[in-house]
Amino acid sequence: GTGLTRSVNVISANTNAGAAAITDYVYLVSGTTTLTLPTAVGNTNLYTVKNTGVATVSIATTSAQTIDGSASPITLPVANTSLDLISDNANWRIV
Repeated sequence: GTGLTRSVNVISANTNAGAAAITDYVYLVSGTTTLTLPTAVGNTNLYTVKNTGVATVSIATTSAQTIDGSASPITLPVANTSLDLISDNANWRIV
């Protein structure tokens, strides 16, 4: 069978998160940056987003999808904080 892939990305500009199947994504983010998650529909990937700088990192969604029921974007305003996000097949959940 095929195994899980992990993709580690260092970003400092607005970026759309990857959506390849069977991939866990880690984003190490610096600067005032927005990471936009792909659609939650059919997505089984885990996304970890860590603020590695001192600016505010925003996490946005596509369409009208939410993160734990809240409209996006949500923010990580504190350095060295992180969130793990996973889809419930309709919206995003913090785990």
